[in-house]
Amino acid sequence: MIRISKKIEYALMGLLYMARKNLNELTSAKELSQAYNIPPELMGKVLQNLARFEIIESVQGVKGGYRLRQPVNRIKLSDVIAAVDGPLKIVNCFKVQNSFECHQHFQCTIKNPMEFIQRKLTVFFNNVSLQDIENDMLVRSEPEQRQ
Repeated sequence: MIRISKKIEYALMGLLYMARKNLNELTSAKELSQAYNIPPELMGKVLQNLARFEIIESVQGVKGGYRLRQPVNRIKLSDVIAAVDGPLKIVNCFKVQNSFECHQHFQCTIKNPMEFIQRKLTVFFNNVSLQDIENDMLVRSEPEQRQ
């Protein structure tokens, strides 16, 4: 089964949290950890990875924290996945280009179909932005707000 890891879930939660704030307002790992009941060390590592990939900006100091580095419509789900878990690869033989780790590599009958699926998923994740996710959340919450 293909799954989104907990680290990616935490990254998305943190990014959407930051998106709701004013542009220059900072968010700390501790704040996110408390808001969503996430282990602080894990949230800190996720945020560090997002900062390393320049999705968010790290501001040092006593009143430091993190903020989005770019508008939500420019943050792609594929970039978040790559920052947190590495490039999206649906099977192990795609982990390293031209890798022959797999014992079935030469006899494999599903290499081409797996490559096809990999390309389709890559295109999909490249076309989903944080803005798309945020818009979907707003649409889904509207009926609840009317009650």
